[in-house]
Amino acid sequence: MSGLDRRLEPEGTVRRFEVIDGAVGRRRWSADDRARILEETFVPGAVVSVVARRHGLTPQQLFTWRREARQTAALPAFVPAV
Repeated sequence: MSGLDRRLEPEGTVRRFEVIDGAVGRRRWSADDRARILEETFVPGAVVSVVARRHGLTPQQLFTWRREARQTAALPAFVPAV
């Protein structure tokens, strides 16, 4: 017999669950793809975990990309002296 207590569930109730499996191996994202995905996270009302799930990423990966993008934007641009 299963370890689940079915007395708490109404008869005929179907429970749904979602299996989220990770990517196999390391994927490489082009700069354009990464920028497009990052843009989705900055849309007002966007939820990072939803965007991550839609693209097969973890939320932690997207937060890392966001942090790297902010750090890159904060660096001063190199302007050669003429």
